[in-house]
Amino acid sequence: MLPFTFQKLSPASEKKLLFLAITTFLLAASCMMYFDTLLKNEVAPLGIISFELAKTLDCSTQILDSWKVTEGAMQSAEWSLWFDYVFIIAYAFLLCLVIHRVRRIIWKNPETLGYRLGIVMIRMVVYAGVLDMVENFALLQLFYDDLQSHWSTLAFVTAMIKFINIGLAILYVLISLLIAGIKKIT
Repeated sequence: MLPFTFQKLSPASEKKLLFLAITTFLLAASCMMYFDTLLKNEVAPLGIISFELAKTLDCSTQILDSWKVTEGAMQSAEWSLWFDYVFIIAYAFLLCLVIHRVRRIIWKNPETLGYRLGIVMIRMVVYAGVLDMVENFALLQLFYDDLQSHWSTLAFVTAMIKFINIGLAILYVLISLLIAGIKKIT
């Protein structure tokens, strides 16, 4: 999913691929939201995201213990952690494709800062996906009772960097669209 991956696509193929990416993302996100319904409680108000951002072993353990007392929550958490690998591919692919389109349509010229920044953003999204996979590995270790503080720390650090990278990529798209809208009006 590096920037040059999408370069050889025809506009028609790119649109079909975008439709497929959006559909896949929406289906995967729906599954993740479904798994998360049993995981939200007073200890984990954000469900699985609370577990990702637990920061300490004590917080991670409290979240796992709160899920153990809710029927079906541990199974839902397990499904969520494993299915997240599919979700990672779906969101990373969609976001990389959207950034590519924004870069190609709005910035056009490879010499502009916006175009070059798009290349950096695509790489950041790929990096975020890799970090998300590492985070999931750490969370699965905790889930399967390897309760060591380094797993909580690793999950927290990778989650934070992942969220920052994804946030910056989305911000790039929104600012690019805003600039394109302003250029169109003026």
